Amino acid sequence: MTTYKRETLTELRARLSAQLKAHADGLKSDPQANPVKRLAYDISREVEDRSIAFRDIEALVKQLSDEAAIDRARRLRERAGLDRIDALRASISAVSQAKAKEGWDAFKAWAEAPASGIVLTAHPTFSLSRDIRNTLGDIASAKETPTASVDALKTFPYLPKRAPTLLEEHEDTQATLTRIQAALDTLNQIVLRVAKAKFPNQWTALTPHLADAYSWVGYDIDGRTDISWGDALRLRLSEKRDQIARYLEQAETLTANGANLSALAERLQDGLISARRDLTLFETNLNAPENLVAAANNLTRQSDRRLLSTEGLSTILDQACETASDDLALDILTLKARMKAFGLGTARIHFRVNARHINAAMRAAFGLKDNTSDQRTLLRRATEMTLATTARPVNFASLALERSTAHEKMILSAQIYKYIDSETPIRLLIAETEDSLVPLGALYLAKLYGLEDHIDISPLFETSDALNNGGRIIGKMLENPAYRDYVKARGVFAVQTGFSDAGRFMGQLPATLAIERVQSQLASELAKADMSDVTAIVFNTHGEGLGRGGHPGTVGQRVDYAMSPYAIRQFEKRDISLRHETSFQGGDGFLWFQSQALSDATVLSLIDARFADRTEAENDPFYTERDFSWDLYRTIQNAQEKLYDDPDYVTILGGFGQNLLIPTGSRAVKRAKSASGADTFDPRQLRAIPHNAILQQFGCPANLFYGVGRAASIDPEKFDNLLENSARAQSIFQLVATTMCRTNLSILTSYGRLFDPGFWIARALSGEEPMLADRSAIVADTLMTSPWRSQIMDLTNRLRLDVLDTRRRFECQSSSGEVLELLHALRLAVVMKMMILATELPVVSDSETSRLSVLQRLQTFQIDGIIDDLESRYPASKPSLDWTRQLTEQTDLPDSSGFPHIADEIIKPLSRARDLARQITVAVTHHYDAFG
Repeated sequence: MTTYKRETLTELRARLSAQLKAHADGLKSDPQANPVKRLAYDISREVEDRSIAFRDIEALVKQLSDEAAIDRARRLRERAGLDRIDALRASISAVSQAKAKEGWDAFKAWAEAPASGIVLTAHPTFSLSRDIRNTLGDIASAKETPTASVDALKTFPYLPKRAPTLLEEHEDTQATLTRIQAALDTLNQIVLRVAKAKFPNQWTALTPHLADAYSWVGYDIDGRTDISWGDALRLRLSEKRDQIARYLEQAETLTANGANLSALAERLQDGLISARRDLTLFETNLNAPENLVAAANNLTRQSDRRLLSTEGLSTILDQACETASDDLALDILTLKARMKAFGLGTARIHFRVNARHINAAMRAAFGLKDNTSDQRTLLRRATEMTLATTARPVNFASLALERSTAHEKMILSAQIYKYIDSETPIRLLIAETEDSLVPLGALYLAKLYGLEDHIDISPLFETSDALNNGGRIIGKMLENPAYRDYVKARGVFAVQTGFSDAGRFMGQLPATLAIERVQSQLASELAKADMSDVTAIVFNTHGEGLGRGGHPGTVGQRVDYAMSPYAIRQFEKRDISLRHETSFQGGDGFLWFQSQALSDATVLSLIDARFADRTEAENDPFYTERDFSWDLYRTIQNAQEKLYDDPDYVTILGGFGQNLLIPTGSRAVKRAKSASGADTFDPRQLRAIPHNAILQQFGCPANLFYGVGRAASIDPEKFDNLLENSARAQSIFQLVATTMCRTNLSILTSYGRLFDPGFWIARALSGEEPMLADRSAIVADTLMTSPWRSQIMDLTNRLRLDVLDTRRRFECQSSSGEVLELLHALRLAVVMKMMILATELPVVSDSETSRLSVLQRLQTFQIDGIIDDLESRYPASKPSLDWTRQLTEQTDLPDSSGFPHIADEIIKPLSRARDLARQITVAVTHHYDAFG
């Protein structure tokens, strides 16, 4: 047995880095050598001969994770704009002053028309605990990395014990919204100060409202069935309670400072008492009829205390301004602006359903069949029915007894409108909309429940068909007399685009360009329909990960990527008011607002970017050389579509990759399970977050880079000129450049080698590990029928051919490559340890716990099920049975038994190895600034 002197963590890391470099140098003599796999083998050998203690590997992984997290936080500081916060304030003030030159009326119209929106969602990206997110927020907020935060980070485990609950996600959302509200106050005060300076006799008549904040946390039921109407109503009532309490606190502070707001404080106190009672009654078990009746009757009764709008409150604030000093008036108007933006909630809410929910609800009414869409005859009939529809009365019995998802959400919206908040609009997002009949069906339901003046219907374009036909769908919506009348009356036309899901249908870069086309088509269709007086709401939904539309640059670059200056220019030149909304998804998205300093910087950066000058956008070579740009689009899209049909690509998205992931949200994630290790599914059906997360874990975000090399080779010189001279091309391909810094196809092939029987046979025959020879041979024999290695190698070769041209244009300047290679080598060594441990299991056992079965299941990393099954089959001890003591025949054998050897020597080490493998999963995500 080889024995090394016990190393410090620094010495261990330095030695492994040196070994990795030596293996990399071996590429000069053998270009097929794999440094990551060779280092993994080195580590595995030293683990087996006890030269490296497992606890040292755990400590090294923690150190590498902490360093990556700190680097991520420092990047976040720069991206949010914290280092230029004073310049951001000055820039927004300058924009306000420029608008003021147009006169009071124009300035007031501009300042009171929301142009931006921040949408918080509960996408499952809560891979980091609150403690870690708060610590990263502290690190990002400080000019210099604070030692106390670094020390605190060392004490926090990365691996979550369980997925967060919906309630915990809602709590995180509310904490984030608290900071966003304060940041919007800062924004509003910048505008008010300009108004005071430029319009000293009129400024108190201004209520700035440049941006809104939204949330669908607790209101999104697309793809989930665990959120009841009672859950949503309780959350909405809690938000009303909290917001009234916030207003009350501000009113009391202003009163103490001399403002004449005692009447406001009294009214808010009454409203708070009422809101608390309303919530308390709905927090009971609503499945009990007596509880539901009591809660409903309380909420629907007339009450002088209950607040249903802020209209009367604004009047009191206006009166207080008349007698207040300028400084006090500024604070009063800031509170009034907050009330205007938020109403009786902590954010405006988005309900989200799926198109199939609407179709199911309208199947009988519209006469829908499985193969019908927006055919002319069907549209005519549906239009006539929608125009003729009148509102029907509903109550809480209607809500409790309704079984249709779409009807239920409409009834719930009606009850919120009538009894909780009668002034703040509700958005209805409809996922996977692919024709104009779906939003028309939603309008029918809105009219049926008296909501057409209060709800904004927003189809989501995210599938390939929807994006390719988006302009036609919008045109049909605007041609429809029922929908046209509705839009005119509401004054808004809302759409949503889905970068994240579109990326899994057609690749991220083609999806981005297809979305840009739909955005531009919306402007032209509104103008064609003579609706320039309508506000266009474009909600661009994207994640934080590169493969889901998250731009790696600053907030301003993020805004320009999601909705290009060219697309925004299409609205500006047609004089169509535009509200551009963008998502911040789950725990990763909330990091942008993790501290008040970060919130201020992020919000001000969003607004600064929204009002940037775009007059020259159409002169960008990306648009003047449109034919070449579309050649790039078509080539990349075609390559991506072929990739998704490649069975080898399906392999890496299968069980092994899926089961490496950790629980990151309340939305259920089903882990792949196959006794044989085989996985067959369409990658387009895999949710976008795990899709991207798996690619990250293999070091090959192919849905971003694949096809780019082929597209560039169409005309290399023209492509290089485009990259040099086009701001839009630079914005788009910056994702590719960043991705290439985190792409290492040797990492992917090393996972192929892991399940290569040839590797294990060679290990058995090497003579270097005589004690492992038999066990290595057992592993090799199990892997003989596995296609994993050949599929991974074939896929890698395909990707490498394309990457060859890509790397020539996108040189990587990142230093994170070595750390990622170390992390993957460590994880590969850990999985090798699992395989070796499994060879010690009994050959004959239950079907799920035999040696062969466990080794096969490890090929798809079904480690959770393996450990559960082993713990059930081989407990360390079994409790004695009472009846055995009643036997008259005696024995000297113990009356209880178990399998302590298997429990201690196999099951516990497997559990420890599982946790370490998944800790590395989290460490890898830091290098991508997001989970998935």
